[in-house]
Amino acid sequence: MSTKTERLNLRCSKVTAMTLREAAGLQDQDLTSFVLGAALDRARTVLVEDRALRLTPQEMLQLEKVLDEDATVVPQLAALIRGVRTAACSHAPSANATASPRVR
Repeated sequence: MSTKTERLNLRCSKVTAMTLREAAGLQDQDLTSFVLGAALDRARTVLVEDRALRLTPQEMLQLEKVLDEDATVVPQLAALIRGVRTAACSHAPSANATASPRVR
């Protein structure tokens, strides 16, 4: 476990502080752990999204090349989609079925 040497201070309204304390209590966490955990989750998400969306010029050319290619049919995926569509159609109400009256 790393040594905790850094310190963060922040200001918030009384209502915000009360809300955070209440939520931390519901999670059986102290306020610091609760806020730090939420902030770290958000920071990691932002960093992953940023890294995933940043492409080098070479990667951009590779992506454009792949997107310009004709689609390749994957037989197993096509069969799965057909099965899902068939199941969805068999569960859909028929056009001749009488509609149930709407409650207003």
